[in-house]
Amino acid sequence: MSRRRDQPTRVRPDDDRGQANLVALVAALFALTSVTVVAVAVGNGALAGETRDPAERHAATAVADRLVAADSPLTNRSNVIDAGAIRSVTAADLRRWYPVLDDRAFSVSLDGETIAASGSAERGTTMRRIVLVERTTDTTIQPRFRTGNRVTLPRRTPDVGLSLDPPENVSVSTVRANDRTVLHDPDGLAGEFSIDVSRRETVRFTFTANGTLEHGDVDLSLSPRRTTKAELVVTVGD
Repeated sequence: MSRRRDQPTRVRPDDDRGQANLVALVAALFALTSVTVVAVAVGNGALAGETRDPAERHAATAVADRLVAADSPLTNRSNVIDAGAIRSVTAADLRRWYPVLDDRAFSVSLDGETIAASGSAERGTTMRRIVLVERTTDTTIQPRFRTGNRVTLPRRTPDVGLSLDPPENVSVSTVRANDRTVLHDPDGLAGEFSIDVSRRETVRFTFTANGTLEHGDVDLSLSPRRTTKAELVVTVGD
């Protein structure tokens, strides 16, 4: 009597594809679960940071915004910090200007240098603002008038102090700043004058006279402004 050998079980191609799809589905579910867990953790962390101390955050935001506003004691105009003003500010000044800082630790720094601080605010809320720091430098020019009775200012400035002292045989009747007549007297100009000019353009002064001016006849005093970008940082703690 002959024995029948058991035939090996064959797996059909459809079964192979089903097993592969099952493995892929498990991997996808695992990845989705991991991403969800991470997203929830990050969201909870951010929410905790937002709600940790809303009053502290409000104080830091309010002070940062007011320091760079156009009417701030420290600015020449919106977002332009006066270098001299900010170097002299104290913690007492800041508390007086902004009562929201009462009973709170805080610090104000400019490009990493602490300007004013009170208490320890390292663990507090920090607000940052990009600003321009404006510095003025007083300069006096005595033109030599080598190319006629005119001179171009080397730097832009919002105003100019003009001193006219022409010799007795020379009379200056008109002074022009670019195309604008700023002074005029047919009998002759002499003495001290203050002239407003545009700080947005280079200014050339032209002197209308009945003779040639020389070195020492005119003095021009100006205060050109230089601006550099900086980061203002306000930190407020408990």
